[in-house]
Amino acid sequence: MKFEGLKAIAIVDGVKGVLALCLALSVNSIAKQDLHQLAAQVMQNWPISPNNYYVNLLLTFVEKATQQDHILVISISLMYACFRFVIAYGLWHKLRWTEWFAFISGSLYIPFELYAIYQTPNLVNFSVLLFNLMVVAYLYWVLKRGEKALLMTTK
Repeated sequence: MKFEGLKAIAIVDGVKGVLALCLALSVNSIAKQDLHQLAAQVMQNWPISPNNYYVNLLLTFVEKATQQDHILVISISLMYACFRFVIAYGLWHKLRWTEWFAFISGSLYIPFELYAIYQTPNLVNFSVLLFNLMVVAYLYWVLKRGEKALLMTTK
């Protein structure tokens, strides 16, 4: 059986893992800096009013961020990256348990994507939901086809 779609999904999961790894490295690199000063410096380069509500909200958030928050974000990002790399490896090599794992993890996102559409219905949210539904449907098809092939070989 050829499932070239699994390799495409594996590449997408690998990219998600790389992005999570980049997030962890970025947070680690700014963790040692004075975040308030860094945010103020970045804001000076943008034509944004310092009295803007969102700018004040961001600066308040940055002031409340602690070293423990950085460690938590870095840890979660690294775990997520490892999770995505394992799924990517397993799908690339057509390991059955990772097909199930990818199907279940993809299905878990659907309620959150529906909620995002409920909150702000826009093209991006609809596109993300549609893409995820296509991936989950394809993985379901792969799993069902794999079961049929397994039953045929045992008969």
